[in-house]
Amino acid sequence: MKTPAKLKEAMDSLTKNNEWGGATEMPEDVLAPSDWRLKAILDYRAKMKIHEQNRKKQAEVAVRRYFAKNNVINPYAQAFILRKLGTVQSEILQVTGLNKNDYYNHIGVLFRSKRNYGRLDLLDVTARLRSANLKMLMEGTNNVKSNW
Repeated sequence: MKTPAKLKEAMDSLTKNNEWGGATEMPEDVLAPSDWRLKAILDYRAKMKIHEQNRKKQAEVAVRRYFAKNNVINPYAQAFILRKLGTVQSEILQVTGLNKNDYYNHIGVLFRSKRNYGRLDLLDVTARLRSANLKMLMEGTNNVKSNW
């Protein structure tokens, strides 16, 4: 997302007028609630939050589309692939529709001896799915790096 001109202008005026506080101060602490610069900053934050939510939804749709395209319809197989790639558990449950008990009983058992846990979100996983060999992931071979 491109930085709006109004936000640049607001941030530049804070820096130019030396109104900006220390590294720990937020714009809400420095500016009055009716200040146009604060309104520009808060508006940008709200837009970024919505933009990030949309990106996550698009990534979830992309992962589901990838599974449909490659005919991986079993949610346990989907969960296995996502866990093998290092996806965060909450996002695995969201994409596959499994509940925690089913996930732990079928997938968690397979990865119990692994010390590293999933750290990737769906935005990172979509890129890894494009470059991963699905057959190797399903066979469980160790030719695929699970951590970056």
